[in-house]
Amino acid sequence: MYESNNKKVEKIVRIIQSHGCTVEGKKISLDDLQPLCHDLNDSDKKEIIEIIQSIDDELFHLYGDRQYLDSQIQSLEPVREKLSQLV
Repeated sequence: MYESNNKKVEKIVRIIQSHGCTVEGKKISLDDLQPLCHDLNDSDKKEIIEIIQSIDDELFHLYGDRQYLDSQIQSLEPVREKLSQLV
């Protein structure tokens, strides 16, 4: 769990991490982010920007991994078909 000295930022991160889940009996939704983001000050925003950049970096790496794996799977597809025909 992300820890911050800033409780507003921590709450925002909890919502992002728990999207679509139930936490403490309450359904968490990204819709809850909008009212929280209205109350951010400049120091809050700096921390949120760093979190967003971190998420973006991770998504970029995952996308690259996915493209690589997709190409590996596609190259194995004809082999799988041949093997299934032999069996």
